[in-house]
Amino acid sequence: MKKQKDWHNVKVYQFKELRQLDRTQGYFTFQVDTLSILLDMDADELEEKDIDEINEMFDGFKWSLSEPKKTYKHELTIDDNVYVFKDFKKLSLYEFIDLEYFLSNDYITHISHIASVFYRRIELDKWQNVEFEPYVFSPFERFELFDDVNITDVYGILTDYLKYRENFMQKYENLFNSTDEEDDEDDDINDFDSVDEYKANKEAVEQGKKARKWGWESLLYDLCEGDLTKTDQIGDLPLIFVFNMLSMRKEMGYLETPKG
Repeated sequence: MKKQKDWHNVKVYQFKELRQLDRTQGYFTFQVDTLSILLDMDADELEEKDIDEINEMFDGFKWSLSEPKKTYKHELTIDDNVYVFKDFKKLSLYEFIDLEYFLSNDYITHISHIASVFYRRIELDKWQNVEFEPYVFSPFERFELFDDVNITDVYGILTDYLKYRENFMQKYENLFNSTDEEDDEDDDINDFDSVDEYKANKEAVEQGKKARKWGWESLLYDLCEGDLTKTDQIGDLPLIFVFNMLSMRKEMGYLETPKG
């Protein structure tokens, strides 16, 4: 039984399990499940102990109720392979789209998927320039590699990337949709001059919802001009380059597809 003193030696998979615990089952059950994860002990064995003993044991693990240190390493060694952190500014469109999916579907439980996007093997070209391995793998195929690294080795990526993403969204806010809250409100027909105007507005709202649903797919389709064999070429382009071009097209009135 190895006692943890802080987040330093807690693995990513343990952190995910901790954050998925159901606190509605009672504090005693929560304490037992927390100890079971951190001590690698069977919960049934812990439940045989009395409440005072569990309370005393849990007192040494109350640090787990706080956040891990917001740090991350620029290199990780996993199974004798070195994975190097890829800077946010070097993201491709495909990588950004996948990260958007993980962020919108509980990024805490997908932290190892997110790490698999940022940490890549590298090689030097003949001019000694660093080249990252291409994004030809799925994070769903690789995330388990990062489940066994220490949470303090990667947790800071979340906080730093969320800040970067916020600045990115603000810079290109004219390319992203607002929320659906206004669209979900029923329009009053009395606010329109005619039934035809009311119907036209309803159709526009519905079209906007469809565009948001298929935003990224529709964007790729537009950028490759309907030639689906070119989607990978577009998806591998640098994210910032793509959005600079989209901003130009938007300003010139060429862009109709909403993003996000």
